[in-house]
This record gives sequence, structure tokens and C-alpha cells, in this order.
Amino acid sequence: MIDIKKVPKTANSLLLVHLGRIVRNYRYLTKKLAPAECSATLKANAYGLGAVKVGQALKKAGCSTFFLATIDEAIELREAIRNQKTKIAVLNGVPRNTEHIFHRYNLIPVLNDLDQLNRWHDSNLKKNIRYPSTLHVDTGMNRLGLSLRDYKSAIESPTVLHGAHICLIMSHLACSDEPDHENNTQQLEQFKALSKLLPNIKLSLANSGGIFLGTDFHFDMARPGIALYGSLPGHEEINPLRHSVDLYGRILQVRQAEAGSAVGYGGTHKLKKNSRIAVVGTGYADGYQRSFSSASYVFFEGFRLPVIGRVSMDTITVNISDVPESTITPGDFVEIIGDKFTVDDAAVVAGTVPHELFTGLGKRHSRIYGCATS
Repeated sequence: MIDIKKVPKTANSLLLVHLGRIVRNYRYLTKKLAPAECSATLKANAYGLGAVKVGQALKKAGCSTFFLATIDEAIELREAIRNQKTKIAVLNGVPRNTEHIFHRYNLIPVLNDLDQLNRWHDSNLKKNIRYPSTLHVDTGMNRLGLSLRDYKSAIESPTVLHGAHICLIMSHLACSDEPDHENNTQQLEQFKALSKLLPNIKLSLANSGGIFLGTDFHFDMARPGIALYGSLPGHEEINPLRHSVDLYGRILQVRQAEAGSAVGYGGTHKLKKNSRIAVVGTGYADGYQRSFSSASYVFFEGFRLPVIGRVSMDTITVNISDVPESTITPGDFVEIIGDKFTVDDAAVVAGTVPHELFTGLGKRHSRIYGCATS
């Protein structure tokens, strides 16, 4: 349990981010990938955990390349990590008339189409300098990236490629969380074939799941995201990583309820016997999804306690009848996510992926960051 004396008196919930575990996971991945480089994907505010805090911890651990989704995310990290040798790339590409922003903050655009490629070349030519870029080629996901036709068209313009100063060619795996999916091999083979058309440029294909598909997928750099935070969908049986977050909710009220009475919106849960109910100050506004209604559990001093009734915006209701009355009182905290019930476990109950749960964590949690060396 947490030390309640260290929790702000105003907090309804507490999110404990274990920076030391994130660093440990990064070091494990770095060792597994060697000699390939292990970068870090910190998009969506480091999957909801805080890109600046996580980025600074990983920078101290040796990470020198970061991937963000948007320009604003990248600027925020650049202002926190001033070392200009640290590479910060923007996955969503370079929108029109933003080239000067990339130059000002020393950001690397991931070029996703021919228009972006040509504009980056023109921008470099105008400034008479070669700012680097990454070229994204689609190998079967049909999301961002140059199509095969556009990729071959780009190759036919070596002057543009040279002027755009492409330092990395990347693609993204669509099914790495399904190790036996045929798309993994198909994308690998296509990426190999396409990379041969532009030799002597570094390559990156593997995301978190791709790292565990084997060394053929590693190339020169991998781009783990969710794995940094301890989750490895599709590879749970071999997951050597540490989960990096604990979420606690404060008990706001303990009440007696009679058998046959209903709990929560819609009266969906009927009590079969007289019960004690704890109202906990965490709800779907805090990322605790409505799909957990009457389907999940919280934990308190070894007791596994069912969530009953619908999840509300600000609260959940928990049956605490099994806990001795003198043991649990308003002001205590229950464990919602932690070692007993991980984000992966929660994702199974919610019928979603851990990525969605991480990134859905609201802003109302009081956050405590554990030491990056712990």
C-alpha cells in the first residue's frame, strides 16, 4: 500500500509512475536489440504518463532518439531536453508552412508523402543547409507513409532525396501483437526489398511487438512505445518487462445498503444481501472506463473487492462487505491498477488494448514519479 502521509490531502486519486521500472525496461530492450539502436516513442504524452518526465529519465539512461506524434509534443520535449544532439522526430510529418518550426527547434520530420518530401527538399535548398529527415514507406498498413508507387517515384529523383537529407527509412508493423500473423513476414520481406533500392541509409521497422519477433526485424533501430511501460500485447507469456504504473482511488464514503436495493445509474446492480459499499473517487473522467461496470475489481490489504453498478463520471462503487469494518474507512485508498491487477489485466476486462487505457488516464490524478534509478 501507499504511504498515505505522502499523498496530497486534496487528491481523490493517485497515479504512481515508476520511472525506475521504465528505465529498466528501456535497458532490457536496448540489450535485446544490440547492436541496433533502441529509441523511445513518447507520443500522446508518453502514453499518458508524462513525456517530459519519462523523456528526461530515458535521456539520462542513454536514449538519444525520441519519436513524438505531433509538432507540439516534440516542441515540449525539446524545451525539456536542450541537448541538440538528441534527435526528436515527428511521426505525423511536416504540415504546410511549418518547415521553419522544425528548423527552429531542431526537429526531424517523418516524411509521409511526396509533397512533404519535395517541400522539405525545397526548404533545405532555400536555406542552403541539409536538415535531416526520416522517410516513411508503407509496407501494408495503409495508414501513413509513401505507397510503393510513390516510393519508386521518389527514387527516380535522387536530387530531391539528397536535398531532403534522409537519414532513416522506416515502416510500421500492423500485426506485431500477433506473432504468427502472416502480415509480419510479408511486411518484413517488402521492407527488405524496398530498402535495397536506397542502400546505405539506416532502417527501422520494429515497434514494441516487432522487437520480440526476432532479430530479422531489428535492422538499425527499433521504436518501442508500449513496451517501455511494461506492456507487451500478444507476447504476454514471455513478457520480461515491469509494469510501470499504480493507480489508487480514495474512499469518499462508506455506507450500509439493504438487500434488494439497487446501486448506481440505471439500478443495474441489485444487492443479494445487506452490504457495505465504498464510494471511490475515480470514474470514467479519470480513464476508468464504463466497461468496468460490475465487471472489475479493486484491492485493499489483500482483499479482492468487486466493482458493482455502473461506473460514474467521478466515482465507482465497491462492495467491501468482506473487509472488517474497523479496517477500512473513508480516506483510505484502494488499488485500482498495480501488480495485482495490471493494465494488461484491465485491458482484457475492458475489451480493449492497454494503449487506450494508458492514454485515457485523465488529468485529475495526483501524480507521483518514482526515482528513475530505483
